[in-house]
Amino acid sequence: MRICIAEFSHESNTFASIPTTLNDFSSLEGREIGDHYAATFHEIAGFIAGAREFDYELLPLVSARATPAGPLTADTYEALVGRLVDSIRGAQSADGLLLALHGAMVSEGYPHADAETVRRVRDVVGPDFPLVVTHDFHANVPEQLLANVTALVIYKTNPHIDQRECGLLAASIIARTIRGEVKPLCAMVKPEVVLNIVFHNTGKPPLLPIMDAAVELEKQSGVLACSVAAGYQYADVPWMGPSVVVVTDNDLSLAKEEAARLGQMIWDIRDRLILNVPDASTAVEQAVNTDATPVALFEMGDNIGGGSAGDATILLKELMDQNANGWVVTIYDPESVKICARAGIGATVSLMVGGKTDDMHGSTLQITGRVRTLHNGFFEETERRHGGRRYWNQGLTAVVEVGKTRPDKGGLLVLNSIRTTPQSIHQITCVGIQPNQQRILIAKGSIAPIAAYEPVCKKIINVDTPGATAVNRSPAEYRHARKTLYEWRQYDSK
Repeated sequence: MRICIAEFSHESNTFASIPTTLNDFSSLEGREIGDHYAATFHEIAGFIAGAREFDYELLPLVSARATPAGPLTADTYEALVGRLVDSIRGAQSADGLLLALHGAMVSEGYPHADAETVRRVRDVVGPDFPLVVTHDFHANVPEQLLANVTALVIYKTNPHIDQRECGLLAASIIARTIRGEVKPLCAMVKPEVVLNIVFHNTGKPPLLPIMDAAVELEKQSGVLACSVAAGYQYADVPWMGPSVVVVTDNDLSLAKEEAARLGQMIWDIRDRLILNVPDASTAVEQAVNTDATPVALFEMGDNIGGGSAGDATILLKELMDQNANGWVVTIYDPESVKICARAGIGATVSLMVGGKTDDMHGSTLQITGRVRTLHNGFFEETERRHGGRRYWNQGLTAVVEVGKTRPDKGGLLVLNSIRTTPQSIHQITCVGIQPNQQRILIAKGSIAPIAAYEPVCKKIINVDTPGATAVNRSPAEYRHARKTLYEWRQYDSK
């Protein structure tokens, strides 16, 4: 039994100001895929482990992924999907395909680009070829994608720490399908709610009991997989929003019944999905006055993992305006890094920091400080963290001491050259910062940084800030998403 594995992954924010191009993607081919992923907690690591556990030969094809940002340009999508399809066409005597797709990819011309990718793959492999797809928890799943897969399996955790298990479950389903042991049938329901990202922590209510129910359902005889996707509100597409997907062994009635049951559970929490998130001024004031330190402030409007710019200055300005002490802020600013590198460690520098990508993330701030360290930006994460990634590169990175006096710590400004999601605390420890010696740590994210920051912080505060990933975006800003979603109907009635 020979099973192909491949990946084409991007989370596309239609509100982001910069499109995603071919240069933004990292690509792997053949054996490089195993070398890169085998020792990680990614779903492809699950595909690879499945070869040993379920006794199949692995045929790694291609992998392409990029940091979340704006939609793919048409040329970028065509180039990468073409490479994927050609690799599948060239795979000789393959018995099945495990395909890792994000589920929230948008390209010019294809609002649900993952569904278009699956359609093209299905055209090549034929109607009966086993094709099992994995998705991120933030997938916006349309019916047309489900119609072209043998089975769909979605992460159950956010922060995403079960990706390897998701890949292993997909591997089990495809191996059993090829052997004729099971016949997967899928059913999906899409509850008419927005389910704001503020509520996407699967380890706490209101999602926790729903995810527990999905886990329990998978233990039931005849159920191969039960998935709940929370959806991705930063992609303005027709099928934006949560999905429940149940895969059974040749029992469509059971799949429909159980999908409807979990969908009802999501609908039943609709009145609990009410935002109550402090703004920047309030959140910084809370952090300054708390004794539970270090405290993490999650800058939700500049959520890099959701496709935002990474150079917002909203919280940085507020920290300085309130004379906060012992803070750490990471900002994407290659220009300022170059200035620090030329000046050297110990030099005093005057910088124009942040707010350079667009006008959504605050103004550029004039900062004077002393270059504390310079670092190549490479670090490694060996623990289970959101995204399952192990090897990281945030580019040449400078740490600048701001407002440091003898009795006070002032602040530490971490300036990096590559937009990097704060999914590992080693993003700051690698440059010599000890979290337990600081008072306030800023992470540009929403739920994803929890796995990295909860172990080192005594308190986490979500902060409602403007930006491409603002959590309180008006339904009037959406052109394509369904306006029947519950929270939006409530919004209109206010």
